[in-house]
Order: sequence, then C-alpha cells, then structure tokens
Amino acid sequence: MSNERFYQETFSQVHGTAEIRWEDYEMMRRGRGLKWIVTLAAAAALLAALSVLAVAANFFGLRDVLLPEKHSVYVTDEDGVVVPGEREFKDFVSLSGWADTPESRALAEWQAFLEGYDQDGAIIAEIGNEPTGFEERYGHYLVYTQEMAGKLEEIVARYELKLHEWMEVVLPETWPQAVGGFFRENVVPYSGYIYENGTFRFDGDAELGAGELKGYGTIEYQFSRSVKGTFDDVALNIGDLGDFEEWGFQAADGTSVTLGLGARNRSLILADLGDSFVLVNVLTGREGDGAFSSGPIGRAELEALADSFVYSALTPVREPDRDAILEANARCMEELENQPAGETPAEAEDPLYARTGMRPEAARDFVLLLAERIEEGRKEEVASMLAYPAQAEVSAGTFTVNSPEEFLPYYDEVIGQNRLGLSTAMTWEPTPQEPWIIGDGRGLAAVAEGAVWFGLVEESVIRVFTIETDQAAVRYGTGPEESPDPGEDALYNRTGISTEAGRAFALRLADLIADGQKEELADLLVYPAQVKTVNGEFVVNTPEEFLEHYDETIGGNGRGTLAADLRADPEPFAGGSGLASAANGAVWFGQAEDGKIQVFTLQSDVWQWSVRYWGEQP
Repeated sequence: MSNERFYQETFSQVHGTAEIRWEDYEMMRRGRGLKWIVTLAAAAALLAALSVLAVAANFFGLRDVLLPEKHSVYVTDEDGVVVPGEREFKDFVSLSGWADTPESRALAEWQAFLEGYDQDGAIIAEIGNEPTGFEERYGHYLVYTQEMAGKLEEIVARYELKLHEWMEVVLPETWPQAVGGFFRENVVPYSGYIYENGTFRFDGDAELGAGELKGYGTIEYQFSRSVKGTFDDVALNIGDLGDFEEWGFQAADGTSVTLGLGARNRSLILADLGDSFVLVNVLTGREGDGAFSSGPIGRAELEALADSFVYSALTPVREPDRDAILEANARCMEELENQPAGETPAEAEDPLYARTGMRPEAARDFVLLLAERIEEGRKEEVASMLAYPAQAEVSAGTFTVNSPEEFLPYYDEVIGQNRLGLSTAMTWEPTPQEPWIIGDGRGLAAVAEGAVWFGLVEESVIRVFTIETDQAAVRYGTGPEESPDPGEDALYNRTGISTEAGRAFALRLADLIADGQKEELADLLVYPAQVKTVNGEFVVNTPEEFLEHYDETIGGNGRGTLAADLRADPEPFAGGSGLASAANGAVWFGQAEDGKIQVFTLQSDVWQWSVRYWGEQP
C-alpha cells in the first residue's frame, strides 16, 4: 500500500457518526442505499464507551474544538496495515465550531446515542438494501429506524438546529459561482459539495514558493466551511492533541485564525467567522513524509497557506443559488466533453493520458458526472454519454441500438435497477495515478472494477463504451438482433475467441514463460509496445527491440510466479473492449488483424514491470 493510500484510509478520516474517510463523506451525504450504510453501522457499533476529556479554560484554540470523548480507531502497524481486532483511542475535533456551541454539543449527543444503538448490526441487517422511508428528510444522516429519527429530532429541537435539505456537487471551475472568490491565485480547489445553507467541503492544493519559502512546492489540504444553525454530524480525527504546536495568527485579509502544526501528516487552520466556522485540514506536518505534500512544513509554511484564503469573503454567509450551480456545472462539463485532447503531457507524469489520450482530470470529472446522472435517474442524459452503435444485453436477448432513443427501452434493466450500486462504485475522491482509473492497453479506461469502460471517440470527446452488471450490459459495437443460444460461448461473443482457445492460449503462454522461449514470446506481443521496468520506460516496435528488455521483464524476477499464476488461473474472461484476460489480469490478449491471438498486455505488479500495446504511434 502506498503512503498516500495509507493516510487516506487510516489518518485522513472524517468521523461522521461512524468511522469513515473524508472522501467517503460525499457518498454518504448523497443518499446511498442501506447496503452501503451497513459498513458505517458496523463501524459505529465498534465505538466503545470512552474516557471524558476536561476542556481547560484557555484562549480559543485546538482544545476548544475537541469533542468531549475520544473515539476508537483501528490500530495499524509500521507499514500502515490494519491490525485485526485492535483499536486505540484518538482525539477528534468538531468541524462545526467550538465545543460549547449548539452545533458541537448536538454532535456529541448524537454520537453518544449511536455508540449504544444497534451494536450488533441486527436491525440494519434485517432492513438490507430496501428503502426505509426516512430518505427524504434524513437522507444526509445515518438514520434507518423510527427510533433514530426520533432521537435526531429530539436533539435538533433541543439545540434549535435545522437539518440539511439538499446537497450539490461543485466542480472545480464552479466554486467562484457557488461561494465567491475566497481563495488566492496559488490555490487549486478540486471537486467538492455544498449544502443548502452554504456549508461546503472540498479537497485542494496550493503552491507555496514565495519569499523565504524558496519554492516549497505543493501542499494539499481539505477545506471545510460549516454554517451555524444547522446540524452537521462530522468530526475529524487529529490523533493526539499533544502532538500539536499552536499559536494565533492574523491572516493577510485581517482575519484572526488559530494554527496547529502537527507532528506528521496533519496540521490545522481554524477560523471562527461568526456565522460560520472554517477548518482546514492540512495534510502534512513537522515530520510529514511527502505522502500528500512536498514534504515537512514549519510555522512559515502553515502561515503561508493560511494567507492563501480570503476568509472575509466567506462572511456574511449567502445561501447558494442551486440553479446557478447546476448551470455552471453543466457549462463546465459541456466544455470538458467537447474540448480536444490538446497537447500530450509528459508520459512519466501522466500515464493515463499516454495510454488513453484522456487527461486524468477530464477522466475524473467525466466519471463523477456519469455517476451523478446514473444515481439521479437522468436516463436521457446517461444514454447520450454512450458510444453508438451498441449492444444491449438483457434477459430477453441481445439487441443492437443505434441512438440514445433506441437504448432507452433497455435502460431500466441495464442501468436503472443497479443505479445505486453503479454510482457508489464509481464515486470516489479521484487520484488518477492510483488504480481507481485503469487503462487496458487499447485506449480505454475502466472504473468500478471494470463495470464501466470509457474512452475518446473520433470527435475527441469522451464516451462510455461498456456498462456491465451481473444482470445486464450495454457494449459498444454491433451484434445479433436475436437472443444468443444459451449454449453459445460468451467469451467468443465478446472477443471472437472461444473459451477453449483462450484457455489453451493461456496455458501455452505459461509453458513458453517457464521454458524461457524468448523469441516465441516476443513474436506473440502486439507492436508497438511500451515496456516499463524499474530502470525506465521504453517503446519497442519489433520483437528484436523487445528482446533487449526481455531479461528486465518476462525473463527476470517473477518468471516462475507468472507461469504458475497462468497455470493456476487459465480460465479467460472478457474485458470491456474486446480483450480477454487470465491470471487475475496479469495477461490481456485478443485477436490481431490477421485473426491470430496475441498478447496486448503482460505485467507483474510484484516485480514492477509491464509490456503493453502502445497504439499506432509514429
């Protein structure tokens, strides 16, 4: 596991009535099915009865945003791996404001209630993924029984708070429209979300390099503005309060803020704006390891980041214009969908672009837009994002559709009945260099573990080539108008390769690898191909050129393991773009123009090498 993934999964947690990550928070707030919430309930059940911390009298600082109880989190070893069954207590702070405010006191009560409710998960297990009837009013909170609804109503009534009513995704270019100009030129906000009262959150980065910082580089953060008067069930794990060095600071716009410099990958910026509360979770510290930012920081860097925001532009709070946000998002996506690919970024910095022609940010925003439209049941808009002609594979058979209008009769069976599962699987806080978006060597990318494949079409716009579930699918291409014979070969229907032939090819490949038949292996690859090894990246155009790298790849470390994997798992399965795979994705193969089966991708994640078809390069 990479350091960045480790911190995302372990330390970069926002605690909203259950142990979840900040990036997961958006998914819960968008009204996921109970099947997804089961994991949250299970996590909530693990929160033990905790020790109470006395809040000492002092100037408003970190201690004044502490929740009154510590909370338990999973223990991890030095490599970031969770130790099964072991938990430890950590300090959490409220994102809503100081501990004595109505919002934070309500949060503490709600968490205390959940700690003792449905601890064995029996209630939520009985409900399953069925609608509860509480979605309309409590869709932004973890409520699935009348008892929970009653308790939440009791708490918000006691503290005279409102509940959230709606939430919208905000794309990066839409933030000025949604909130105003609250950040300076060195700040880059990513996609986030905003509520009806103006509460919003997003991840972002900022470039620090002016003055005495001498080009520190990029620093990453998570920005939260919580508007007072509404109940918000979110808190942040800060580890140990004793690890922070804190001081008061006057930001460039004159706003007084509290700064907390943490020991490792956690520092804080706090600002009470009167009608709202800002908390910036900075993803590095005195001993930061560079997992998110350019390295460790000191007081000067934290103060420079604090100066990067214009807090005075956030008050007084103005309610967001939902229609204006949707229109701005639509304009942004229209420009994104229709813009040419542009200049090619450096291969080493942008492998997704190099393999698919899509910029990572374009791929990310396309997936988020598709997930949003699927979840909200916007059938016509989803249908318009598909590439045509396509095959709709449904229970009645397989049918060719040539337009969005022709696909709509099949929409509910292919997509509609699986909308929550698809949208949940597709929604994440994207990091395109991580394997959430993966290319297959033929110009397409996949998300949701291969359930959705997409890529560029001739007009240099992104379209969906495959959406596949356990029950049905829609795939780019033409096919038979009638239902196939149940006895037909599904792999053959999708790839032109029979299951028997695919299995035999995988086993033959295993023998060639084990026996070191390098010339025959080189002849099986499709060229040009990109070779990646620990020593660099190379493009080879012929078998002879590949043989110069054979010992760094197939002939080197892992040769026996790869051959064994192919023999243990030779059963081929179809991918989303006419290719077949074996050995859990280590090998991708398909029919070349002459009809012969050839290898498009061969890779070893353990030994960090790969050989992939590189497309028609000059």
